[in-house]
This record gives sequence, C-alpha cells and structure tokens, in this order.
Amino acid sequence: GGGGGGGGNDLQNGDCVGWEQVNEGSNAFPRFQWRHSCRENGGGCRDLMLNLDMGLLRDIDDFIDPASGAIMGVPPGSGCSWPGRAVAACFPIRESGASDAVIEFSSNQNEDEFIDEFSTVFLAMVNNVADPSSLSSFPVE
Repeated sequence: GGGGGGGGNDLQNGDCVGWEQVNEGSNAFPRFQWRHSCRENGGGCRDLMLNLDMGLLRDIDDFIDPASGAIMGVPPGSGCSWPGRAVAACFPIRESGASDAVIEFSSNQNEDEFIDEFSTVFLAMVNNVADPSSLSSFPVE
C-alpha cells in the first residue's frame, strides 16, 4: 500500500520497506519516480509510482524540483534527515479523495480494476479534447 509512518519507520537496516524516490533515468537525463522496497544499494526495487501518483497521495509540492522531478528536501519536523534518501513516509498524506484512490489502486490485486477505471476516464478525456490535431500518437510495442 501507499501508507506508512514516519520516515525512519520505512527504512530498516538500510532497506526501504515503503516507497522511495529513485532515478529511473541516467545521470545525464534523470527521471525520478517512486519504487517500493529498494535495498540500500538501489537493487531489489519493485512496483512503480510516478511523481504524479505520489503527488496525489503525499504533499511533496514544496520539495520537488520541477525540471528533474527530484525531491530536494523534506518537511521540517518530519523525522527524516536531509540530505538522504527520499522516502515517501517523510511527507504527509493529503486529505483528499485523490489520496484515497491512490491507496486503493496501489495494490497489485487492484490492477485490473485500475485499468478498467483508467481506460474509461482516458477515453472520455481523449474524446473531449478541443483540438484532436494536438494529440500525438505513439507506436505500441
């Protein structure tokens, strides 16, 4: 799930037992996103949440670099040390329906339900765009 306690609670013996931001790109072209259960050396990560997903769940707005997507600090009083590993539990959970949806769909057991819900919303969004020529198509692999 996407929940978690204080930042220290999600790091055990150097391993993250919750969500942690990692560079999914390269040093030259960084793309920071969120992975679950990463080891201290960066291996063992599973599952993926985009910054957008995490931003719906946790209040990271004041701490994220808009260019790279990297977390640049942690809230004062979070119990987390900075500089350090960017662990999701360092940031407060948003009080909104969006955070409830992220928690609901963050489990692999809800993957089919998410795809059904997302496809309905996505198709409605695409079918209601004001200027269809502004949409780009991408090859499906």
